[in-house]
Amino acid sequence: MRVALLGTGAMGAPMARRLVSAGHDLRVWNRSRERAAAIERATVCDTPADAASGAEVVITMLADAPAVESAMEGVELGDAVWAQMSTIGVEPPKGVRPLYFVDAPVLGSTPAAEQGQLTILASGPHERCAAVFEPLGRTIDLGPEPGAGQRMKLVLNHWVVALVEGLAETVLLAERLDVDPRQFLEIIDGGAIGPPYAKLKGTNMIERSYEPNFSLKLARKDAELIAAAVDDLPLVRLISERMGAAIAAGHADDDFSAVVEAGRR
Repeated sequence: MRVALLGTGAMGAPMARRLVSAGHDLRVWNRSRERAAAIERATVCDTPADAASGAEVVITMLADAPAVESAMEGVELGDAVWAQMSTIGVEPPKGVRPLYFVDAPVLGSTPAAEQGQLTILASGPHERCAAVFEPLGRTIDLGPEPGAGQRMKLVLNHWVVALVEGLAETVLLAERLDVDPRQFLEIIDGGAIGPPYAKLKGTNMIERSYEPNFSLKLARKDAELIAAAVDDLPLVRLISERMGAAIAAGHADDDFSAVVEAGRR
């Protein structure tokens, strides 16, 4: 299929490579052209409108709603499908009103994108995107009305950020009580209270190694989207504050497990 992908950052770039490897005719655009130029066998375009011209499916994979709305300004979609795969919150993007709109945020980190193991939370006429979604991961059908994908993504992200903040405080507690946090992870590993994610992110925290799979600044953006969607969830507001403190300490572009550094300053 003729596919346009707008946004070749940490998630968009591996998605683009998967699409090219699957045989799609891919045109890419990114605000920083050099990042788009790194996608081999894809056509690099100067503007989003150039990339979308003649496409059957237009994918947006950008940081937030303003970035999506800015990129899509002036884009003529015709009968192309717009697959909006960024996490932008419950409000639909302003501006463009396509004939076919698929709300399909993804669950998964950069390694999952590289391996084609994303979970695509699709609502709207996503059957038109089946061939495009297939090399990216598994698709969860959330119904015919766009918006269900974003709502489910916020629910899932709340669970993830709450888990990681809780883990961060547990690691800090262990350090302050002179308990080896590695032994804590060993004790819970494989048990009912020890999800694999705890070992992964807990090891990052203990080793202070924050190679980004999902950056802290984007995780905080998602926490803020959750807080904006429902105004009586105090935990996520506290998590956002802790993330802000770690960002202020210089960890914005690190993996979001660096939230633990809010307690180490």
